[in-house]
Amino acid sequence: MTKKGINSVLIVVVIFNLAIDQISKYFARIYIQGQGIINVIGDFFILTYAENSGAFLGLGSNLPQPLKTFVLVLFPLIAIIAGILYLILGKNVSFKQSIAIACIIGGGIGNVYDRAIHLGAVTDFLNFGIGNIRTGILNIADLSITFGAIFLFIFQYIEEQKLKNDGTNQKNS
Repeated sequence: MTKKGINSVLIVVVIFNLAIDQISKYFARIYIQGQGIINVIGDFFILTYAENSGAFLGLGSNLPQPLKTFVLVLFPLIAIIAGILYLILGKNVSFKQSIAIACIIGGGIGNVYDRAIHLGAVTDFLNFGIGNIRTGILNIADLSITFGAIFLFIFQYIEEQKLKNDGTNQKNS
């Protein structure tokens, strides 16, 4: 695939993640807000509406405003820009790694956009777990960021192992 083709795919991945996130948050605000807990798959997957003015699990929601803006808006914007620059300028970034980074960027844009539009809060509505062992209440952007980061780590590890094995094989030749 050409560089232009890869860039087109990455743009689609970013837009897809952003769109699914914003559409799901829109429906959460309309259909889940005020409804309490909605069991989707028993106790394992539930929907419950929350407006989170902090980060993961509400961390940082009590920070003073200038610091809160930096931590929850400016820092993510810097990370998004860094991710975009890494995709543009990175020389040894595999296609799989690029897809993972694009998911992170799409999710990051979704949460930053939400904070900008909804007075510093993001709309959360997904909750997973068994009994008392549960995730926090989260959204699709959070899933995009989390799974993008997990897959980026896995793909990076695989690439490093491949380079290590190629180096070992060249020494033995």
